[in-house]
Amino acid sequence: MGSISKNTFQDIFKSGLWQGHEKFSDGCLRTEDGTVFKIHRVVLSQRSEYFRALFSFDVSQETFIPSIDSKTLENILLYIYMGVAYLNEKNVWDMMVASDYLLLDDLMKKSRSFAIQNMTTKNCLSSLIIALQIERLAILNDCCRFVLVHFQVIMTTSAESIGDFPFETLKDLLNSDSLNVSSEKMVWEVIIKWTEAKTSIRLRYVPELIACIRLEEEIDEELAKEIICHPIVSSNPFCEDLKLSKQFNYFFTNCTVLLRHANVIEKNNQFPPCFKAPRLPKYIYFVARHFISPTKYGSELYLTFDNELDFWRRIGEIQYFIDIIIRIGQYMYLFNTWDNVILAFDVIEETWIPMSSTFGNRYNYHVVSLGGYIYAVGGFTETHETTSLITYYDPHSNLWRPMRARHDMIIHGAVSLHDQIYFFGQSMYDENPTMVSQVYDPRSEIWNLASPPKIFRRGFTVVAFCGLIYLIGGENGDLYLKCVEEYDPLQDTWRSLPDLPFQYFVPKAVVLDGKIIVYENNHEDTRFYDVPPSIYWDSSTQLWCIIDESSPLHSIERYTFCVLDECRLVKDITAKNRRPGVEWERILPV
Repeated sequence: MGSISKNTFQDIFKSGLWQGHEKFSDGCLRTEDGTVFKIHRVVLSQRSEYFRALFSFDVSQETFIPSIDSKTLENILLYIYMGVAYLNEKNVWDMMVASDYLLLDDLMKKSRSFAIQNMTTKNCLSSLIIALQIERLAILNDCCRFVLVHFQVIMTTSAESIGDFPFETLKDLLNSDSLNVSSEKMVWEVIIKWTEAKTSIRLRYVPELIACIRLEEEIDEELAKEIICHPIVSSNPFCEDLKLSKQFNYFFTNCTVLLRHANVIEKNNQFPPCFKAPRLPKYIYFVARHFISPTKYGSELYLTFDNELDFWRRIGEIQYFIDIIIRIGQYMYLFNTWDNVILAFDVIEETWIPMSSTFGNRYNYHVVSLGGYIYAVGGFTETHETTSLITYYDPHSNLWRPMRARHDMIIHGAVSLHDQIYFFGQSMYDENPTMVSQVYDPRSEIWNLASPPKIFRRGFTVVAFCGLIYLIGGENGDLYLKCVEEYDPLQDTWRSLPDLPFQYFVPKAVVLDGKIIVYENNHEDTRFYDVPPSIYWDSSTQLWCIIDESSPLHSIERYTFCVLDECRLVKDITAKNRRPGVEWERILPV
């Protein structure tokens, strides 16, 4: 993809692969403005179902192509013949519509991706309006999402287009928990602007739009009074129950403005604003993205806008690849287990904090957290020997302390679940290696044996999800395994799941977007072999499914994620995320 080519369609027949082939053309395409393009029917038929069907019964020399202008058709022909999509902000929507009409699915996907990646605060509202008019382009949700995230900037720079929005679209935007506003006053101002654009026909919608406002006691008392006094309420026949009263205290405003809309509340099956939760996401992701260049390498640190993985803001950088992130309160503990580096980051203040020395020279160990402590488990020594060492970190004392399992074992993986830590590995003393499982309860400091996995393996990845534990992949000698086992701690039983569809040399599993995702964990962030695509576990079908290339989760091997779901933490980060001037980027590909 790139800017519009200086070459015309005719130019491709003057040199290169298609030189001299124009004389073999066996048809013409004519646009509404009279422009004619000589084409080869077999070439177009191979790339487009539309042309294949058209040429199967249209035997005339010249074919009329409706609703597509000559510039757009020329770009499409260049794509069909040369495989290059010449896209820019001006032509991308025409290319999207035309490629959809001509059944060029690959060009449609490229155009759609280009439109999403190049959306700005200046063009997003016009893009949204086009997406509303042509729903089959399947880009409406992306446009709405961009508007939600950049709402404050858009309303201060391009708010004039808001008057063109349909009522339902505006209501959905204003009603969203993800609406990026630092004050509900902006929501009210948008309601005024939209209503006054066509006052005579929009007054009836004012009560429903007011129900989108999230007023907070004391903070928004003056705003509530302003709502009562404004003509679109005080002089609105559809707001008879909101007529101005002499009482302007907050309690009266709540009762009058927000509670006496019984018909609106019942119609929409929603609580009035005073009973709605604040505009807060359920959780936020803290992300480390690995980068490497000829001059430096390391990880860039990001926070997502909310619980979606589309918009991020950069908050720091470190000269290490981060492969594990543990959260204790507002502190993020970042591990590079291959170089045995541990760093601490205050995610609220967005500053680095002092961290005590590490717990000895080892690498490729496992890290879990439970009860406000961090446990570093197993790994290898500098002489490449396995170690059963377990150390735990107390953030209050900033010290690491050793501990040991009740039964000696070489630990290959660990995970916390149900206030206990589950350790998986092999016995130290058996001549024929067998799997061993132990469970540690930090509150009682009691160790217990658990049923071991059925299949012996090392180098596996382990993850807890929905009260169950999953051991995934790994190796046994020279054999890299695709098998997966699921453990039920309440029943103390294991069962085999369907094999992975691909072989992962260094598998990693993570819970993202409510599902287990497995991908190749290339810690050096380089590619010496083809990396299989990411997959996820579909619990409804009990099958492993390949993540579609169009999904942002398709290629996440260069990322390490940590979910921030503590309510107070999410609230504080959201307040910083929604400050004016914060810039948001699309990081994962679309």
